[in-house]
Amino acid sequence: MGLLRRRNIALPILALGLVLALVAFFLGPSRYKTESSLILTAPPSGGTLSMDPTKPVGLTNPLLQYNDGLRTVAGILIVALNSKEELRKLGVEEGGGTEIVIDDGRSNSDLLGVVTLGPFLHVMVESDSPDTAKLILERAHQRLNAELVKYQTTLGAPKSTFIAINTVALLPPEYDGSGKTQLALGTLIGTLLLGFAGAYGVLVRGLFPRPAPAPAPASEEAEPAPPEGGSVNGRVPLKEQDEAAPRP
Repeated sequence: MGLLRRRNIALPILALGLVLALVAFFLGPSRYKTESSLILTAPPSGGTLSMDPTKPVGLTNPLLQYNDGLRTVAGILIVALNSKEELRKLGVEEGGGTEIVIDDGRSNSDLLGVVTLGPFLHVMVESDSPDTAKLILERAHQRLNAELVKYQTTLGAPKSTFIAINTVALLPPEYDGSGKTQLALGTLIGTLLLGFAGAYGVLVRGLFPRPAPAPAPASEEAEPAPPEGGSVNGRVPLKEQDEAAPRP
């Protein structure tokens, strides 16, 4: 608190922090984000194929066939696409400039209230290039479809009963300035902390002159010493009175 009151120390540190924060904001990498919401749907004939061509299975509205089986398939796809091998196929390297999130929608606040109502898939890509973000999102959609077809084919499911992936919403790449703002705030706070810590260390070592303490007010004025052989307040010391008294 003492350093904050000293303008010759606090103002230069604050100015340096603001300058570095502005530099970090303008030189920080731009980020672009795109995302999509997908849903799994069953075919109109459901998951059963009639063995008798003369007795076809009845058709049902696919939007009325949601069940736990579709949510299970969605969970399988989410686990498969989040593996390191699949992420490398998409072009997402660990520690690189592109990040991807594939889940059931819980990372999107707009979907938190509906993720338990249907087999949703949510894909979000963030990159320093809008073209890269769009490309990775398209690759993720292709991989989801390919994995879904592969699993159903491997299990021997009839093609007429294949589950499909449908796009509910697709947001184009948009500029996201939250990363730059966080970088600027972090730079400002870090500069202030390091600056005041360094100034405090230098001050403790005595390189900065400390302000001189104000003189303490005197409580009582000191009484002058009595002159030798004289009187104090008109009185003669006892020793001198004894010497001046006549002896018998």
